[in-house]
Amino acid sequence: MIFYTDYSLEGSNTFNIKVKASVFYEVAYRSDLDTLLRKRKFMEMPRLVLGNGSNVLFTKNFRGVVLKNEMKGIQVLKEDEDYAVVKAASGEDFDEFIAYCTKKRFFGTENLSGIPGTVGGAVVQNVGAYGQELKNLIQSVEYYDFDDGDLHTVKCEECNFGYRDSIFKNELKDKTFVTSVTFRLPKRYEPIVGYGTLQDRLADYNVLTPMIVRKAVLQIRYEKIPDYRKLGNAGSFFKNPDLTAAAAEKLGKEHPEVKMFEQPDGSFKIPAGQLIDLCGFKRTPDPTVGVAYTNALILVNIGGAKGKDVLAFAKKIKKTVKERFGIKLEPEVVII
Repeated sequence: MIFYTDYSLEGSNTFNIKVKASVFYEVAYRSDLDTLLRKRKFMEMPRLVLGNGSNVLFTKNFRGVVLKNEMKGIQVLKEDEDYAVVKAASGEDFDEFIAYCTKKRFFGTENLSGIPGTVGGAVVQNVGAYGQELKNLIQSVEYYDFDDGDLHTVKCEECNFGYRDSIFKNELKDKTFVTSVTFRLPKRYEPIVGYGTLQDRLADYNVLTPMIVRKAVLQIRYEKIPDYRKLGNAGSFFKNPDLTAAAAEKLGKEHPEVKMFEQPDGSFKIPAGQLIDLCGFKRTPDPTVGVAYTNALILVNIGGAKGKDVLAFAKKIKKTVKERFGIKLEPEVVII
């Protein structure tokens, strides 16, 4: 088990914020977690599990223990004509896992292509894109419990998955370390291409394959999301708000310029990036922080921003959107 003290996290977060962790552990095996559990002085410190740092904003130095997830491995547990059951270690790169599944002709993950981070982080967040959510593909999740030092397995329905939410962000927050995820992936392909942007991109294809869909999703993402190595960001900073039918009707009368998308349950989803754009934030960046010109939902580190600068800009956006549209934006990024 490798650990460091007073460790720089600048290269471990995609906002490229210059902060440090008091202690930094690299966790590759269950035994590493057992070792940590025996170190009382570290167990009494705040803990943070970190994948690729693609969905966090550090606002100051982390006075605790950062657990860098380095658990690796993918295993096909079972396969028949209809489904494949695949177990992936939580530290596997999420997009590389999708590439593996697509190549093996295990379907369902292709709409999630290009989402940065690890398998474990994707599950905690219940990532979703272009009409697909990860919860639809999960069979079970294995996690290490810091209270008893044992591994536990929970079925998908026990994970309380919601929109960018799960039990690991709530009841089990800071108490567990997700070690692996078991997926049940279909082998008979049924494309999910009803999402507007993706539907338009694939309109000229008579026959769709998972690889075609994956390439289209990757192309869209690369066009909309800046390379964090050149312009620090954590992808979508806010969740897209949901409104009841009555609230959506009221908003439509007061602000006919706002586009809304009806959901199967009768609610309406509002693109947060659209609201931010209508408030003029593409034209009025702060000195070190702004929004991406390709997608106002993405906050970017223009250069030399501190975490508190990004947070202040996010609060400014929230306040402006609330005053103009009466809608409260919620962050998707985890603020540390």
